[in-house]
Parts: sequence; structure tokens; C-alpha cells
Amino acid sequence: MKLGRLTLFFGAGLTILSANAQTNDDEDGRFAFGGYGETTYTRTEDVVDSFKTKFVPIFLVKVSDKLHVEAELEFSIGEDGETETELEYGDIHYFINDQWTFTAGKFLLPFGQFGANLHPSWINKLPSVPGTYGGHGGNGLMSGVIPVLSDTGVAIQFTQPIGKHSKWFIDLYLVNGAREEVEEHSEEAEVGEIDGHGENLFPEIEFEGGSSDNNDNKALGGRVGLAFLPEWEVGYSFYRSKYDASGDLSYNASAFDINWISDYVSVRGEYIRSEADALVEELHEGEYVDELYRIDRSGWYIQGTYSLRQLNIESLNTVEAVVRHSRLKGIDEGERWTYGVNYWLSPSTALKFAFEDTKMFNGDKDTRVFAQFAYGF
Repeated sequence: MKLGRLTLFFGAGLTILSANAQTNDDEDGRFAFGGYGETTYTRTEDVVDSFKTKFVPIFLVKVSDKLHVEAELEFSIGEDGETETELEYGDIHYFINDQWTFTAGKFLLPFGQFGANLHPSWINKLPSVPGTYGGHGGNGLMSGVIPVLSDTGVAIQFTQPIGKHSKWFIDLYLVNGAREEVEEHSEEAEVGEIDGHGENLFPEIEFEGGSSDNNDNKALGGRVGLAFLPEWEVGYSFYRSKYDASGDLSYNASAFDINWISDYVSVRGEYIRSEADALVEELHEGEYVDELYRIDRSGWYIQGTYSLRQLNIESLNTVEAVVRHSRLKGIDEGERWTYGVNYWLSPSTALKFAFEDTKMFNGDKDTRVFAQFAYGF
């Protein structure tokens, strides 16, 4: 099965490459530099308030008309004052023709819309990430359903116009995939720590994209999208992986996303569902045996923005109001409301202020206040 999947994926890619490969004498080695950065103040109940900052340069090199290289580095300051550096992505694109593109390296996985396209701070309309996404700057009480994904492997993209104002596109990738978290755990938690009914806890799985894998299975995923330009886009994403060293335990996720943008209003939303296998040692008739559980969790968010320039008040022309509602089910159930106001100093620079109220269904509560200066260049 594994060999067949690899053969099919690479065979299709090599067939397309062979059929469309052409020499290009117009190689000019053009270089472009861009990126974004932010400084964020966060005030949280029962936690010392703090400032955090990061700088994210992006390097783009046009090797030729058909070969482009890109890389994104993230520089931030850790809690101990040390500078932390991370390669967010670094990859090469081969533009086979107007429809097909082949990618190799470390790249953001096209799972939903937020992770691949909306998470940079100057694009994200709020200083925090949706409750469905864990990590990437912290998410308070909400652990999220899945993190913003990046990994190492290969991918292929296909785009096809439909008439004058529509197009559909397919992204497929094969990467190292999720793995069992490498930390010191008790024996009962080595492959997944859950209770007797498999409802309250989740296996320890990490998604950090690296240059190695803990098993021979590779994660397969992708996204199929349909865009009705310039306003609508809908998409379906999937992710399939084996995360334990033996390659027996599965982690699968899927997502639906929708985006609508008009002159003054935008609405975005995603629904994400994940399933993870976990083995639990249980006592049956005097002997301990491993029981296999499949643990589900899901979540969604919806976000709306409104540009106050529609009010025809000059002082409010660059002001934008934002509201986002997130909800999680299955594990760490709860809901979150986030309200924000953005003041745009330029099309890629904003002062953002937000209030966030989280209520978990187990009774825990959390409120956070944000002030962020975000810029893109």
C-alpha cells in the first residue's frame, strides 16, 4: 500500500514533468526581499502581562521563468531572552506550464485557508489565531484541533479556469507527517493517554516539520478549492498520516472552508475534524491488554470584518471592526468570542486592539486583551 502510493504520486509527477519540460535560456536570477513582523502586548488573567515581538523575512529568487526558490525565516525572542530562529518554509517551485506546478522542500501545507494564507500577522485580522488552531503564538485555554501545518516533502498544484470569473484548483502533497511526541512520558502515555472511555484526553502527537520521520509511512494530504472571482471561495482539505514508530496508529483530519469578500465586508470560516488512534493498557480478566480507541474532536470558527469607510466619515476611513467566534467539541470543549478594532496606517501596516473571552464547558474561563503593531513589507 505504501509503495503503491509512492509510486503513483511520483509516477504522475514525473510523467507530467517529462511531458512538459522545456529549456529556458532567459534565466536572470532576480531576487526579491519581503516579509512581515509584529510587536504584541498581551494581558491575561492570572498571568503576568508581556510584550512579544518577531521578525519574519521572506526571500524570493527567480532562478528562471520556470524555477522559483522561496524561504521564510522567523526570528523571535524566547522567555530566556535568547533569539530563536525557525525555518518556516524553504522550497523550490517548478512551473511546468500554466496549470501545473511541482514543489519540493519544506512548505506550508494547504490545509484550510488560515494556515497557508491568512496566519501572517499583517494579514490575520486579529492578534490571536482562531480557536480551532493550536500553537503558533499560543491559544490560551483552547488547545485547538490542529496546528498551522508545515512539513518537508513534495507537492503538486493544478489550476484550471472555468469561464471568465471562476477557477478550480487542486493541491496534493506527500510529506514526512505527524509523529509521536518525543518527550519523557509515563509508560501509559507513550502512544496516547486517554481515560477508560476514550473521551477526555488526546494522544501526544507533534506536527513539527523536520528532515526525518519516525516510520516508513508518509502523510498524504491536499485541498480542492473552487473560486467564484472576485468574491467567493470554498474548499475541502484532508490529511492522512501514521504517527507511531510502528506505523500502526492513524491520525486523520479534514476541513471545509469558505471565504466571501466584498468592498466593505468579509466573512471567513472553517470547520475542522480530526481522528486519532490510541492504545490504552486495560485490565481484562486479570491480564493487561491493549485496547484501541479512536478519538474524535472537531471545531469551527467564523469571522466577519466591516470597514467603517462605508460610513463616509473621514476620520474612520481606515478603521475596521472584526468579530470572530470559535467553538471546540470532543476534547477541551468550549467557545470563544474575540472582538477587535484595526487602524490601518497603510495597506500592509495596522494597529490592532482586541478583547477575547473564552469559556470552557468544564467551568474554566479566560479573558485576554491584545494590542498589536503588525506590518508587512
